[in-house]
Amino acid sequence: MSILKSLQEYLEQFAGMELQTIMTDGTGNEPRSYALAPSGNSKTITDIAGNRTYINNYVFYAKEYVGSEADRQDNYEFLDDFFEWIEDNNENEIFPQIIGYQVEEISATNVLLFDVGEDGKGTYQIQIQLKLQKG
Repeated sequence: MSILKSLQEYLEQFAGMELQTIMTDGTGNEPRSYALAPSGNSKTITDIAGNRTYINNYVFYAKEYVGSEADRQDNYEFLDDFFEWIEDNNENEIFPQIIGYQVEEISATNVLLFDVGEDGKGTYQIQIQLKLQKG
């Protein structure tokens, strides 16, 4: 299973996730949808034993209605809770299980409204970073 698919399945465990499917790269046309897109990776270290450490970056997208103040507040409540869940899991070392890798850290940054469409739906994003080691 790919790193991306493993991360999608991990994120789908968040109890506040109303939909249990996170798409790849882009959200769908449904009233509410989620997606995860890779946004770059790099090898940062190769230690003396040959273990390689990588930093993989992703963007989580959530498409939600933004027409009313109540909608926008609800959206940020979901995103704040999701962000906090990722951070709590990192603190407690509850990481995605990725075959062939050892996840060392998962973090989230930049909760923001990314775009608003003419259909009254907004796309929010959270940037997610994985630090993992392959040995």
